[in-house]
Parts: sequence; C-alpha cells; structure tokens
Amino acid sequence: MSSYPEVTESEFRAQYQKQDLAQARRILRWMLWISFPMLYLDYVVLGWSLGFAVIAGLRLVAAIYSVLMLRRSNRILQFAQLENYLVVWAASVIAIQGIANFLLPMNYSGHFFFDAWICLALPIILPFSLEVQRRLVFAYLFVSISLCLTKLFTSFAIQMTVFVTLLLSAYTGFTVARHVHQFRRRLLSAEFELQRKEVTDPLTGVANRRELMRIAEHEFQRHLRLEKPLSVLLVDLEQLKQVNAQYGAGTSDVVLVEVSKRLQRVTRNYDCLARYGTEEFLILLPEASSEVSHRIAERAVRTICGIPIAAGGQEVKIRASIGVATSLQTDQLTTLLKRAEDDLHRIQLAPVNVPTESANLVYA
Repeated sequence: MSSYPEVTESEFRAQYQKQDLAQARRILRWMLWISFPMLYLDYVVLGWSLGFAVIAGLRLVAAIYSVLMLRRSNRILQFAQLENYLVVWAASVIAIQGIANFLLPMNYSGHFFFDAWICLALPIILPFSLEVQRRLVFAYLFVSISLCLTKLFTSFAIQMTVFVTLLLSAYTGFTVARHVHQFRRRLLSAEFELQRKEVTDPLTGVANRRELMRIAEHEFQRHLRLEKPLSVLLVDLEQLKQVNAQYGAGTSDVVLVEVSKRLQRVTRNYDCLARYGTEEFLILLPEASSEVSHRIAERAVRTICGIPIAAGGQEVKIRASIGVATSLQTDQLTTLLKRAEDDLHRIQLAPVNVPTESANLVYA
C-alpha cells in the first residue's frame, strides 16, 4: 500500500470547503422540512397541552434559526467562516430535541427510535471536524441514556435493548465518520502527491520543464507589465556521459542531485530552479538586472565546480557552463530563452585562451 505525505488540517478543510458548504445547506433545508412531521408527532402524543406548546415554541425557534443560517450560508464562500455558527446551530437543535424528549410522557419510548437514528447519522452528515462531532454525539448520547434510565418500560430487557441500541448507534456513526474522514485525507494526500509529481523532476526534486514554462510565462508577462527586468541562467553540466563511463553507472544521477542542491543554495528564495534538459538546469531570476544575473551566475559556477562531488567513494570533478540572458522590451519568452542558449553555446565553443564577454562563466 502506497503512503503519501500527510496533509495539514488547513489544507484538508480548504480542499473540501465547497462540498462542506453544500452539505451544510442541505442539512439546514432538511431540518426545516422535518420540523413539520416532528411537530405533528409531538401533537399526536401530547395533544393540546402545555408540554406541546413548549415543544412547538422550541421547534419554531429552531426553524427560524435554520432559515437565518441558510441565508447566511448563501452569502459565505468559505466554510471556515460558517462552521462556528453551524456548531452553535447543531448544538441548539439537539438540545431542543433533548428537551422535547424530556417533556414527553414517562411511559412513551417511541422517541428512542429517532434518538438512535440521530446518534448514527449525526457524525456522518455533519461536515465538522471529528472532535466537534465527538462532542455533539457524546452530549446527545448522554442525554438519551439518562432518559432511558428514567423512562417506564414494560420490561427490563426492553430497557436494556434501547440502552445498547443507543450505544451501538453512536459507536457505529462515529466509526463510519472517522473512516470517511481518514479516506478523504488519504485521497487528498494522494492527489497532492500526484500534482507534485506532475510539476517536479523525479530525480532532483526541483521543478520540471513543463512547470518551469508555466511559471516563466506568468513571470514574463508580469515583468513586461511592470517594466522590470527578468533574467534567466541556463546551466549546462558537461560530459556527464563520460562521468558515468569513468566512475560507474548512476554516478551522473548523484551529480545531478548534488548540483541541484548547490544551485538552490546560491539562488534567492523567490527564484525558480528547474531541470531544463538531461544535463541542463534553468534558473528564472525575477527582477534581476544583467549585472545581478551575471553575479549570481559566477557564484553558481564557483559553487558547482569549486568542490568535487563525492560519489561511490570517489571525488568527481564537474565542468559547468552558464548562459545568461536578460529580457528586453522587444523580447518574447521564447526569444529570451533562445538568447540564453546562444550565450551558453558561445561560451562552450570559445577557445580556452580567447576571452569572451562571459568567459568567466565556464569552469573546468
């Protein structure tokens, strides 16, 4: 069974807030409709009496509260803003139901069927956290069991049957709710992992080329709009195939992973590092002028090539070249990347003893 990184509670609630909002609205509408048959059942048992008047008043309050909450929910886009109000609403509704059960005759036990259903369904249908559901269910279970111990049953066996049914209903409901909650978390965790794999290079863990192009296009348009410079560094690790041939298969993978870590250390927090090709990395430098980008490139080359990389008990010396390009007013993203590639090729083709504008960006 595959295991994925755990999602945080905030990520979980943010992902499912639309579903939870919709579920909350359904419950509020359902509560409005069920108030009428519940009121009729109260009338059948109590008739026109003071007890019925109290219950009718309480159910009317619950119905009005439900209407207010339904209207409020239609104006709220995030479930977190509505959850606290819904918790108070749910606590009020079950408290009213408990009071209604208490006012029914001592020899009437028909309401326990409804109580068992509430204990079963409450944790499943309410879109709350497990802790909130546990408190609500246990509170209602305590009230129902207390009534069960004071009601007049025809036999002790029936009383114990009701008692056990209430316990099993609450346990089953909360167990189902917990498993649903865990399943949703695992499903969300798997979705996040799939999304991460779609945008990251599996070997180095940095962004892949597709994710880089998406970010680069967004950044390029933003920098054009703000008229700010945008630079790119194209890093090429030379002769990785020879490294594998000389030091053994898999050595190039070790080199690529270590180089990606070194590049992350020399870039800024808001720069984007991505694997651009088999032996190439590209660094997107927002708001970096030509001077700044060349300074970062020089530091990157020194960091990559200054210290050999340990692989398989041997020290591997790396040769790297970096092409630099800074955006112009007439640039498109493709032309900016093309100029970085041209600069890289010019460095690699230049004779060792012939200085070029970027000759200091190639190290043996």
